[in-house]
Amino acid sequence: MTALPFISAMIVARNEECYIEQCFRSLLEQSYPADCYEVLIIDGFSTDKTLDIAKETEAKYAKCIDENNTDTSIKTETKVQIRYFSNPKLSLAAGWNLGIRNAQGDYVIRIDAHAYADKDYLFNSMRTMLSVKDAVCVGGAMNTETLTEKGEIIKEVLSSPFGVGGSKFRYMKEAGYVDTVAFGLYKKEVFERLGYFDEQLERTQDNDMHRRIRADGGKFYLNPEIKTTYYSRDSMSKMMKQGFMNGKWTMINFRRHPGKMAIRHFVPFGFVLSLLGCFALGFFSKSFLVLMLLGIVLHLSVGCYFAFERSKEMSHRLAIPFLFLMLHGSYGIGSLVGVFMPLRRNFSKNC
Repeated sequence: MTALPFISAMIVARNEECYIEQCFRSLLEQSYPADCYEVLIIDGFSTDKTLDIAKETEAKYAKCIDENNTDTSIKTETKVQIRYFSNPKLSLAAGWNLGIRNAQGDYVIRIDAHAYADKDYLFNSMRTMLSVKDAVCVGGAMNTETLTEKGEIIKEVLSSPFGVGGSKFRYMKEAGYVDTVAFGLYKKEVFERLGYFDEQLERTQDNDMHRRIRADGGKFYLNPEIKTTYYSRDSMSKMMKQGFMNGKWTMINFRRHPGKMAIRHFVPFGFVLSLLGCFALGFFSKSFLVLMLLGIVLHLSVGCYFAFERSKEMSHRLAIPFLFLMLHGSYGIGSLVGVFMPLRRNFSKNC
């Protein structure tokens, strides 16, 4: 690669004062040439110090560049260009769309404020994109970390294939085509052609966008050399809330676009529905209650297998199977709510 394409890298944030510095700094310290990419900070009217910390991080970066720049022939253009935008709609989808519309590059990439990038993140993303000619979007391996000791066990759950199903970017070790990626590098023209992220969805906006890309024949490619680290929820309640909301909005999205979701999205829903059905039928025959208990025991047994595979700490091994059950249960209950929740009038089935 002699002439590298220009990339617009986006961070959409709101009240992320604990994470924004590391995320922002990781994009400023990339091995990709500084004059070949820009960083867009899109803030949703944060009420904490998110924006202040971002600007302090930029100032530290600029000072570091100036102090290390002893060659007077090197211009200030060697610094990464940084631009700030306000996101009045506050949502992630609205922020992503604002960034894409204002991006100067032919390629756009986004990373959550709760994450940070490996120093070769942009370089490996572009190298992969230029190598895999038929890919519309490329992404890589996402390592899961936590800021608290309590979150360690949550991290184990969200890093397991049993916990996250087909989210291969959390555990896949070999490069290949997949149905979705996280923190991907996109060809900007795909949004101009197929539309932007659906701002009516509170969750699963990327699933909806990726569905449209796949329907158009677009392909996703995962290369584990593209590395990022994501900070997971640090409590059981936050994990369950996230699972509930993801299940709810996945089902709402399915109702808008029947037949366009992967089977894995319905497994927790089927599990919860079968338990509720057995419980209801248990009033007529106790054999259904036995069947319900067997289903729970089977789930815990599979959870034990993956717990022993993931963790070496006995306390974690004992707790993880129950956390799997809670995660899948909350996702399934959220899906059940999504089935019966009235669709908003402004939801368009053609998005």
